[in-house]
Amino acid sequence: MSGRYLRFLWLSAQVKVITAKTVDVLPRTILGAAWGPQRERMEAGIYFPLFLVLISADKSDYAIYYLSADLQRPEMFKPRKPLRDTARRAGWIGSIYDLSSACGSFAQLI
Repeated sequence: MSGRYLRFLWLSAQVKVITAKTVDVLPRTILGAAWGPQRERMEAGIYFPLFLVLISADKSDYAIYYLSADLQRPEMFKPRKPLRDTARRAGWIGSIYDLSSACGSFAQLI
């Protein structure tokens, strides 16, 4: 090497695996992680690529879809209702991916 150092770009991505009736149709919504960190990333303009793996109920078929971070918008992400007082993590708020506005932006990889 001519004295240059190689730098590696660490890639972060979301991977969601879902059992579906049919792997040819994307679900309208999927569950996400905690709302607080998701909201903070959105406010900072940070989005992660999304790999969505759909598996048929009998596990005979599957499909992998990809959504680039560049094609994601804040309106795709919505907070869930806080967990009830009787829940182990009472008050915790998760997120929901609303895929209805992005269905045409997914690329089917497999």
